[in-house]
Amino acid sequence: MWQRLFTPNDKGQHPNETHKNSSWDVVVLSFSLLFQQIQFWIRPNIWMVLLSLPIITAPGAKAALYQTVSAGLRDPALIRTIPRQEVKAGFFKHLWRSLALALLKWLVLAIIVSSIWFWISQESWVLRSVSVISLYVFVLWWLSVGYLYPILVEQPEQNIFQVAKQAVLTAFRHPFDSLLFAVVSSLLHLFGLILLGPVLLVVPALRSILHLQGYWYVTGQVIPGFVDLVEYTEKFYE
Repeated sequence: MWQRLFTPNDKGQHPNETHKNSSWDVVVLSFSLLFQQIQFWIRPNIWMVLLSLPIITAPGAKAALYQTVSAGLRDPALIRTIPRQEVKAGFFKHLWRSLALALLKWLVLAIIVSSIWFWISQESWVLRSVSVISLYVFVLWWLSVGYLYPILVEQPEQNIFQVAKQAVLTAFRHPFDSLLFAVVSSLLHLFGLILLGPVLLVVPALRSILHLQGYWYVTGQVIPGFVDLVEYTEKFYE
């Protein structure tokens, strides 16, 4: 039973070509990859924790984690990816853009929350009903945040406003897939906050695996875990 649960369906097929792989398969694949290669994913996770100790560098550390995880996912045999080098390169490459993107993300959230509070505190029920619009905007923000770092590290030529716009459009065009990824990611984040300790060495890596593969899935890119290892290596490395 457990083997079937953590084995994605129809390996060797791209989800957008056969429609046999679903967003749930992406979630299952993410958990499967974490447990199969946990000794690899823990290493960039540790580097992220260390680099995040000065709070201001936390967004850069997170971007470095995403770049390393992206490189690891595209190297299924994990023979070409050196975590320390990827983390170092990603940290300095994305430090300032990731910091600006994080500030923009939390500024937008503050505006949304302030808007919700403003409208629900009105005496007129007509004015209070306007808060529904703000709630919809909040949901869209929640669905979009998981795509921010995948877009940031994969499209370094884009500024933070272009990254944010693309994330919002991606979530808007794929609401149900994005909802699944957002729910699983939020539960993992909550799980990590409650347990803390050693869990922090795996949860950020797992969430980054999920976000990256989720972004690849909804944008029609090849997900290496759904392709035969030999076939993928011959196609993308030869």
